[in-house]
Amino acid sequence: MRRFGCATSAAAIAAGLLLGLPAESRALGEMNGHLSVGVSQLFVSDSPGGSLSVGGGLDAPLGGQFRIGPAIGYHLLGSRTVDRGSLNANVDYSVFEAAALLHWLPPRLGPVGRVSAGPALFLASAELSTSGGAAAFSDLAVGEAVPGLAYEVTLMRRAPAPVRVGLELGGRTGFLASTTWTVASARLAFHY
Repeated sequence: MRRFGCATSAAAIAAGLLLGLPAESRALGEMNGHLSVGVSQLFVSDSPGGSLSVGGGLDAPLGGQFRIGPAIGYHLLGSRTVDRGSLNANVDYSVFEAAALLHWLPPRLGPVGRVSAGPALFLASAELSTSGGAAAFSDLAVGEAVPGLAYEVTLMRRAPAPVRVGLELGGRTGFLASTTWTVASARLAFHY
């Protein structure tokens, strides 16, 4: 139920962003989008090795060299095995995010074609699987929906094209109750 509430909040943020734009910006011809796939790594103590990261989003002109729009992403962050006495457990880490991003399209910044940042809703999960003694590992379980920040830099050509391919280097920070999760990602991005 908690995840449904968070997904609803994320959808409301995205709808608010798009409805708050001038009508001419919401025209389909002015909308751009992107899809990206790559790898991600969680930076916390005893973090797993990292794994798959996917994302996507839409954006509309805000004026000048700025665009705005919603984005979502999912990061499979890997798993690790924890031993405590004769018991052991596997902990699987993942993050879902929904963000409202402001994009700056710099005219002259070397290979940097886009810089993005904004607030995010961060669904952090560390799920336990154990054959017995789950209570001994309950401190490792995480299932929180928290505020966070999303930020990324995309290296790509700025020349207009139907599809532009770039390297998206990003980070996400989620402010959990007892710690802060930082996720770094490197993804191949397709902008259309």
